[in-house]
Amino acid sequence: MEAPKKLLMIDDDKILLDVFRVVCEAKGYEFHGACSAAEGMTKILEVGPDAIILDVMMEDFVAGYRVLSELRTPGPGSEFARFSRVPIILLTGVASRTNASLRDRVGTALLPVDAYVEKPVEPAEMLAVIDRVLAARGPDAGA
Repeated sequence: MEAPKKLLMIDDDKILLDVFRVVCEAKGYEFHGACSAAEGMTKILEVGPDAIILDVMMEDFVAGYRVLSELRTPGPGSEFARFSRVPIILLTGVASRTNASLRDRVGTALLPVDAYVEKPVEPAEMLAVIDRVLAARGPDAGA
């Protein structure tokens, strides 16, 4: 039997983390949550996630982008280099606060993520995105 895929959600909304924990675990995923970019970076090393769901605005307006940058363009000798290909789903409320959507930039150098989802999102929609991103990476997705 295949081990459940490990998801790490990095978002400062603790209620959202709790909701997605229930939803993702009910679907058979192993769910881990982090409430800040710093905690998320620690959890990435601890958990070795198969996919990451990442908020942008946490402890500051660009905290999620710093995480994204560290994962997608790790410096020489970075302990995060092995996670450079882990699928990342950007889950953010940036568009509602700035009237700017980056959806058309997904997969580019500007936004090197596998999917972009705007808040609020229905759990079923989020699960569909998670399933799609993991399926696109194949059975060896993750670190």
